Amino acid sequence: MAGQINGLAVQDVSRHFSGVTAVDCVSLALEPGETLALVGPNGAGKSTLIQLISGVDRISSGRIFLNGRRIDRLPPERIARLGVGRSFQTSRVFPALSVWDSVMLGTQANLLSGGHGKILANAAHEVLATMFNTSGWRHRIERQEAIARETLQLFGDRLWPRKDQPAFSLSYANRRRLEIARVLAGQPDFLLLDEPAAGMNPTETGELTELLLALRRMRPNLGILVVEHKLSLVRRVADRVIVLNQGRVLAQGDPDHALDHPEVVEAYLGRQRRRPNSSDAHLG
Repeated sequence: MAGQINGLAVQDVSRHFSGVTAVDCVSLALEPGETLALVGPNGAGKSTLIQLISGVDRISSGRIFLNGRRIDRLPPERIARLGVGRSFQTSRVFPALSVWDSVMLGTQANLLSGGHGKILANAAHEVLATMFNTSGWRHRIERQEAIARETLQLFGDRLWPRKDQPAFSLSYANRRRLEIARVLAGQPDFLLLDEPAAGMNPTETGELTELLLALRRMRPNLGILVVEHKLSLVRRVADRVIVLNQGRVLAQGDPDHALDHPEVVEAYLGRQRRRPNSSDAHLG
């Protein structure tokens, strides 16, 4: 399955922690231009799977491929250079950096490489180009600044007017936005978002939903894997949904089919849903 697919492929992946199975023989495929949502109750293994794909954690068994190349043995920085960007479940920003510098930092993987996955062939040349401010180096910096500017402006008045402010001064929701902006500035081929709407109110969640829809229009080849509990967002942005429960795939398919599956409803609520009510609001 995975070795030939053009995109991101997870094949029979498991992760065990001291006898506890967090991910149990999970397989999935994410094609370029597709948005795949990964949902499930707390402790289902969703964030662990993101950690495994991005190289932050190691698989116990199975294989992970990117465009036919096996990546599960690579360190996270190498996987990032190959075109996989990710956000984290809890916001991770550099508090003392300005919003602008934080997003510029996200461009460095492309700035300091000759292409996805390649490390500088001549670091000394790059140092000299920086010291003497050569025209080639200035052109590269200008290109990265244009990317940073375009990325920040995707978030409207949430980040661009605050570009000179330190990250620590931002609200929680804007820190989440900043982290996503930093990842987008690296221009990844595949974007892994771990609960991007966590801590956001309904208005902010709606804005994030519109951003993800806009990204799909602006970057039609960008593959997005989003872990999210807010199923109203999932129903709008996802082409497909995979539901995890206790580390295993419980259901998958288009959003309506997967999310309304009786076993999925029972996994979330501990009972079968007979009719919608206010306690089911988190089901979207």
